[in-house]
Amino acid sequence: MANLRWWLLLIAAVMFSMSGCASARDWTTSQEHPTPADLSGRWVGTWKGLGLFDSLRQASVEATFVQHGAVGIAHLHLDNTIAAGVPWSIKQEGARGLRLVYRVAGPDAVMRHPATPGEMAAAFTLVDDRLVGTFPNAEGPVVITLVRQDR
Repeated sequence: MANLRWWLLLIAAVMFSMSGCASARDWTTSQEHPTPADLSGRWVGTWKGLGLFDSLRQASVEATFVQHGAVGIAHLHLDNTIAAGVPWSIKQEGARGLRLVYRVAGPDAVMRHPATPGEMAAAFTLVDDRLVGTFPNAEGPVVITLVRQDR
């Protein structure tokens, strides 16, 4: 349990340190003309999180992204989520997986369930060839790491 929290803190620190530094002028220019990362394709990987009694849970995850410009549709399927601290929408969909809509700004993507956009949210960041994400409103810390399989 303590190791997982340190691991999550380490990932957050690495993602923060990779964000780099920019001057006020560079920041303004990038905000006016952001180049969204293209997440289109099939991705596979693992998710890690806490389950019952703060036990470490880990299983496979698959995702498919179809993107047009800065917006897209995702299909996200996490295995073995019944006893995990993932959002209820994911547990409820089970083997069918979950359809999400998303918006990309630079390397970051925010995903929401179209039926309940306030309830279900996922945040992902493209780091080199990996897509690292989390569910900010999950019952416990959940980290998803994906690797693109094809475009």
